[in-house]
Amino acid sequence: MKTLRIIMPLLILSGAFTAASGQDVHYSQFYSTPLYVNPAMTGNHECDFRFGLNYRQQASYLPVPFETYSAFGDTRFYPKFLKRRGWFGLGGNLYYDNAGSGDLKKTQGMLLGAYSQGFNSDNSLYGSLGIGLGLTNRSINYNSFIFDRQWDADNLLFDPAWSSGENFADNSIFYPDFNLGLALHHLVNDNWLYEFGVSMSHINRPKESFFGEDNRVERKLIAHAGVQFLALKNLLIRPEAFFAAHEGVQETVFGANAVYGLLDVKLYGGLWHRLGRDIIPVLGLEYSRWIILFSYDINISQQRIASAYEGGFELSLVKKFCERRTTKKDPCKYLEF
Repeated sequence: MKTLRIIMPLLILSGAFTAASGQDVHYSQFYSTPLYVNPAMTGNHECDFRFGLNYRQQASYLPVPFETYSAFGDTRFYPKFLKRRGWFGLGGNLYYDNAGSGDLKKTQGMLLGAYSQGFNSDNSLYGSLGIGLGLTNRSINYNSFIFDRQWDADNLLFDPAWSSGENFADNSIFYPDFNLGLALHHLVNDNWLYEFGVSMSHINRPKESFFGEDNRVERKLIAHAGVQFLALKNLLIRPEAFFAAHEGVQETVFGANAVYGLLDVKLYGGLWHRLGRDIIPVLGLEYSRWIILFSYDINISQQRIASAYEGGFELSLVKKFCERRTTKKDPCKYLEF
């Protein structure tokens, strides 16, 4: 195995901050990145079209924080032969992640499809099966690192032009990825609904190594659940939970957002907890089906000594395009709010 003595502390530190998600990126606003969480959520919303953007900065107290950008879009359509008892969702998800000063980057594009089937006469209870097929690129800039052979300990000299002595096979690699997910959605009545799902990423265990070794990305399991209920005519409460397990590391996030309707604007406020690690307040608003949410991770783990409780912030923007239909053509499967 190659040994990079100088950058090992950086890699260990990097692992400390990405431990909650193993080798993958992760979000505090998992509910704002539905296609990344579960391909079965593709086309699983009350409108005809939806798109979203997300930006996350993590470990903001480091000289070069980790940054993640993502975008998604999806739609749904009803083939006539399904007679409104089933429908398809089609979408795509793209994200870019840059981890630290070594420019360790991950870029992934994924096409997603889902099929949903109603289980009762008005489709208020339905299940979804989704798949995702993607291509991932991992790259690194070796010139950004410092190696032990570039130091002259006897004369206390450093020269980045000196050879690192390392034999890197690649600095950019590509591999295919395959995801699968299931979800169940139930509108119980006009006041509340629930949904839950499970998904598995990296089903094909793709090979990922800059050294040409047989290093595999292990399968990642995600489970999520949520409830929406109208506490008042103009107050919607949305508790949700998220669990991920990847390469021996687990992440659990739970909490709730409250949505208050005020004239033509809806105000969002919430509080979430990443188990053993972060407290996450959320604020946002919705206008004309544009939803913008801001959250901040307040680090309360043992790392707070170094982080001074600083974590990272996240910003999401989601837009839905809806064409009104009567319930006879498209049965109501979501809360009217």
